[in-house]
Amino acid sequence: MRSSIISACAFAAGALALAACANQNGVVPMSQSPAAPMTTQNGAPQSEAPVSSASDAATADTANAADASNVSPDVTTCATSPPQYWWIFSGACNTFTLKPTGGSFTLGAYQNISIKGSIGKNNVKGSAKITLVDAVNKGDIASYKGAKFPAYKARGTTVVYAAANNQSTQTIKPIVQQGHTILKYVITDSKGFPGKTCGAALLGEKNGKFQWTAFPGSYNVKGNTVTISVYTAPQGFELPPKGTPLYFAINCY
Repeated sequence: MRSSIISACAFAAGALALAACANQNGVVPMSQSPAAPMTTQNGAPQSEAPVSSASDAATADTANAADASNVSPDVTTCATSPPQYWWIFSGACNTFTLKPTGGSFTLGAYQNISIKGSIGKNNVKGSAKITLVDAVNKGDIASYKGAKFPAYKARGTTVVYAAANNQSTQTIKPIVQQGHTILKYVITDSKGFPGKTCGAALLGEKNGKFQWTAFPGSYNVKGNTVTISVYTAPQGFELPPKGTPLYFAINCY
């Protein structure tokens, strides 16, 4: 199984993608290597959950599908497999087209939270469909193979989770350009965030268990909005092909 380690947000986040801003050295998912050691910026322990084999990637516990009753009628959802895999989120959903020059996405207001963002230049051939979906883990994430979604227990309050699902058979990697973001997330909470600073983390697999890894750096809340920008990516960062999602979390304090 590939390691899945995102920016604020997902390499879509499509891959909800999240690393640090221009003046903050960021870390992003490395699908070919173990999860990086947890940073201390967010004071977050690493949550763990059982890992299933890659052959189980497309099997979700649909009988335990999360309650989507809190979704506004004008918000698009996609709580099925496909387009999602593993733990299925019942929040706002957006499937967008990613081209070599990049792509942008918008998640409508769900639980008072809305997300807009973009992915920068990348190595995709032709184009690929990316599905991004969010949740708050309050009855809106279905269990997978009998296991509950591993909550991110971090400093302050975890305000939103995001899952990025590549719908193509391609492995997509960012192409770094000086002064240009490879990932960008603009997150708005209409009721205000529970703090003035936010952090981000990625759920990755290490030694047979899933673990959250906090990204270094922090992001200042301005009004009801926080912007997470990623400018650089370490070797090995990629959005895996169809069947292997990336999960991200945002905590504020």
